[in-house]
Amino acid sequence: MTDKHIIIIDDEANIRRSIKACLIPEGYIITDFCDSSEALKSMHLNDYDMAIIDIRLGQQCGIELFKQMRSDNIAMPVVFISGNASLNEAAQTLKLGAFDFLEKPFNADKLSITVKNCIEFSLLKNRVKSLEQAQQDDQLLGDHSSMKHLRKSINKVAQTDAAILISGESGTGKELIAQSIHQQSRREGKDLVKVNCSAIPENLIESALFGHVKGAFTGAEQHKKGYFEMAHKGTLFLDEIGDMPLASQASLLRVLESKEIQKVGSDKITKVDVRLLAASHKDLKLKVQQGEFREDLFYRINVIPIQSPSLRERQSDIPLLVNHFIGYLSKRNGFANKSIDPKCYSILSQYHWPGNVRELLNTIERMLIMGDDKLLISDIPDEISSKPNTINIIDDELSLKEFRHTMERELLIKKLKQYKGNITHVAKSLVIDRTYLYKKLTQYNIKRNQNFD
Repeated sequence: MTDKHIIIIDDEANIRRSIKACLIPEGYIITDFCDSSEALKSMHLNDYDMAIIDIRLGQQCGIELFKQMRSDNIAMPVVFISGNASLNEAAQTLKLGAFDFLEKPFNADKLSITVKNCIEFSLLKNRVKSLEQAQQDDQLLGDHSSMKHLRKSINKVAQTDAAILISGESGTGKELIAQSIHQQSRREGKDLVKVNCSAIPENLIESALFGHVKGAFTGAEQHKKGYFEMAHKGTLFLDEIGDMPLASQASLLRVLESKEIQKVGSDKITKVDVRLLAASHKDLKLKVQQGEFREDLFYRINVIPIQSPSLRERQSDIPLLVNHFIGYLSKRNGFANKSIDPKCYSILSQYHWPGNVRELLNTIERMLIMGDDKLLISDIPDEISSKPNTINIIDDELSLKEFRHTMERELLIKKLKQYKGNITHVAKSLVIDRTYLYKKLTQYNIKRNQNFD
């Protein structure tokens, strides 16, 4: 017998009854809906192990529901069913990441086997993911002084239970820092529970953090543990804590100070032992000044501040990261380990990387997939290889005159591209006369009749 909880979304009552008649005797807990919006609300409120979704939900679309689930970080596996879906729709569900597709009518044995395999596959996938995270595939790599300082700070604070606030731009690896702190702490054998505060609807955040009891509100069909209870004796990582509503910040502060939680709808007090790590890409001091973040909570979570450096602060680490990502991504995608033209390092190191390490990782994966046996400069995406980089121009220590000429030339080329070589429009855009524009084009050896498409 199993206690796995399955949610069914189908607009046909007899289909829902048939599925329940098949699965309930096998020990599955079933909750069913005919409306996708109500089902989505329930998914935010309750823990389900998988979903069975009809592609055609009357006037609604099961595929759109699936896309919204993924957008809301609801990662449960999904089996689609349909009696009149096209082959293209069936293929689309699998392409989007559904576990399987069943065509109506299906027999009880087929449904039972599919559900069993779906749940087992999901459990195995989660175990593999946990092992991969434990091995730290992405690691806190880097020889730059900022990374050496970061690793030294982590070593110092990991063994304590002090609250830590990790600051830094998006894509710099704040979650990886939290993971490293947990793995070097006394709580390493317990769970590291990761929560993205910006992904939880405002009206559900206290239920998500502290849990709720059955019947606490509409849609609360079973008792649910909150993230604090899940992280008991372990570590709770609250990512993007700056997006937490003020009312919820007050509740969080009470729990951090009392080390007690009270589930929504319950009068029972539960003690929790949790080490808190928080992160934000926003300036929380500024948000305090603007009245958008509680000052007392800020000081409570900022016992030890850690800064995650941006990639442009440590561009000397890019070749090291590139080689690591080539090996890691080749293994993950089943590729032979490819080589790279050393000239690529110079181009990649000149880009300013607004998405930081995450953007670099995605870029290397794109190059690996689209390139051949050896990665070449031509494999670097155009938006990276051709983007002017003001920061590097300054770093090259040009004279003021050289810098001005360089930037003027870039602006002229950009405007000519924008207006497809139309001199009148370019001059009007730059608020200069045509004669002066011609003079500048001659000065910088820019041909007005070149291809600007």
